[in-house]
Amino acid sequence: MIHKDFNIDDLPNDILRKTYQYWLGMKGARSMPARTDLNPADIVSLLPHITLVDVEASPRRYKFRLVGTETVKAMGLDVTGQYLDQLPKVEQYLKDRYNSLVETKAPYWHGGKLVWSKKSFIDYSVIGLPLSSDGITVDKLLFSLYYQFPIEKRTEFIKLRS
Repeated sequence: MIHKDFNIDDLPNDILRKTYQYWLGMKGARSMPARTDLNPADIVSLLPHITLVDVEASPRRYKFRLVGTETVKAMGLDVTGQYLDQLPKVEQYLKDRYNSLVETKAPYWHGGKLVWSKKSFIDYSVIGLPLSSDGITVDKLLFSLYYQFPIEKRTEFIKLRS
C-alpha cells in the first residue's frame, strides 16, 4: 500500500525515519530540496540504503544514478547507469510510483514484498522523496530502502537423552 499522507512516526523503521528527517532538514521552508543540498558525508550510515534516480523530461525516463549496496544485495544485480525502462519487470511495479513523485512533488512510503525481484520472499519498505534544482520541477528522486533479509539459522542439535 502506498502511503502519501504520513508523518515521521508512521514510518516503520529507523532507516526510513532518518532519511525522511534528513530530507526535511534539507528542504527547510521550500517545497523540495535540491540534489546539491545532499551531502553524502552527512548520511554515511544510510548510504547502503540510498538509491538516487535522474528524471529526464522529454520523453520522461528514469536513470539509476546511484544504487545502494543493500538494494544490489536484494536484487542480485547492480542497475546503476541503467534506465527503468530497460528493466521491464521492475518498471511495471515502480513507474507509476516514480511518476507520482514527479507529478505530486510529495513524498510517499510503501511496504510489502519485493515483487520486482527474484527474491520476492523478502519484505521491504521504501520512502520516495522528490528533489528539484529549481524548486519547481522534480529532476531527481531519492529513495531509502530497508530490506528484511531472512536470518540464516544453523541447525541446532538438542540432547535427546538425559
